[in-house]
Amino acid sequence: MIVKRLKINSFRGIGNLTLEFNQKEPTILVGLNGAGKSSILDCLAVLLSHFVAEIHDPAGTGRFINEQDVTAEQKVARRFFRPEDINNGAEKTQNEIAIVIEEREINWFIALSKLKERPRGGNVRELEGICLRIKNQLRNNPVVNLPLTVYYHVNREFCDDIPQHTSQQYWSKQLEVYERALTGARISFNSFFEWFKELEDVENEFRLDDPDYRNPQLEAVRQAISSLLPGFSNLRVRRTPLRMTVKKHDKELIIDQLSEGEKGLLAMAGDLARRLAIANPGLAAPLQGCGIILIDEIELHLHPAWQREIIPALTRTFPNCQFIVTTHSPQVISQVQPESIYLLEPTVNGIIARHPEPYRNEDNAFFVEELLGISAHPQDVFVS
Repeated sequence: MIVKRLKINSFRGIGNLTLEFNQKEPTILVGLNGAGKSSILDCLAVLLSHFVAEIHDPAGTGRFINEQDVTAEQKVARRFFRPEDINNGAEKTQNEIAIVIEEREINWFIALSKLKERPRGGNVRELEGICLRIKNQLRNNPVVNLPLTVYYHVNREFCDDIPQHTSQQYWSKQLEVYERALTGARISFNSFFEWFKELEDVENEFRLDDPDYRNPQLEAVRQAISSLLPGFSNLRVRRTPLRMTVKKHDKELIIDQLSEGEKGLLAMAGDLARRLAIANPGLAAPLQGCGIILIDEIELHLHPAWQREIIPALTRTFPNCQFIVTTHSPQVISQVQPESIYLLEPTVNGIIARHPEPYRNEDNAFFVEELLGISAHPQDVFVS
């Protein structure tokens, strides 16, 4: 499953904007603060939440509800645009997404008017049909693979203490891969820890009879972390006291001893690998699963050397996922082709999106001046 197209109309600071997404390469959104980068990801997350909720809804009603009706306890729910999302001077916002799934293109839109209390959805029949087919496949085939979609918001920092007592059968249901996937909530390391510990307990039980046995879902997580964090290996749970550790260049460290950048990347890699592993029980290599992954400020807390490698590492580790990310980092931009970049620019006619001209990857001045919109040379702005 991939996003093919997004049409935005009067959403926040964006008037009319159509984005065609590269179906084989990541898409990088670049622009000044306020240019609409995060708004585009938020818009995608709202629209994709209707796909997720339609699959997750056991009744399959496809009912559109007010966001106010969504309770705090609901972990998977349709999200809607809010009155404050409507562009100043406009009467309504209407935003449409086109995705390709099972070799078919389907699209739907969500609209909200200042004159009406309830949001309105359109073209939902095809969406309901494809989701009903997926649910029927789930009922008839216990190893069917699910398409994934996740939004890693800028507030995605590592959070939660390691629990001292874990619940049983944590995240045992396949559909729960969609829990909190598009809310932009912080990554819950508590959730990851409980899931990992439960499967590791089972793995250790099997290894009493077969020392070479490895749980394929845990192996997917281990491979993802080793791929995204070079020098890291042997993620495991220690029982007394209860804690998660990882080897960094052969030195065992407790997760809390890592830097913020290391913890954030480990948490995101672990969360994404876990979701892919649960979503794809029929794959021998779960990291080959497909998905739409939204990441705001992908360079967050990362050293410049890691910023340079993060896009190649993600596409290498998760080759069938479509990444749509925002960045302010020249290092991130330097590793992608111009056709994968959208420059968002405010104009008198509103925000526009364009691809940059071809450039040399080593031309840092070009990245800073042309793509990020700032002078490559410091100016004496504080000198009177």
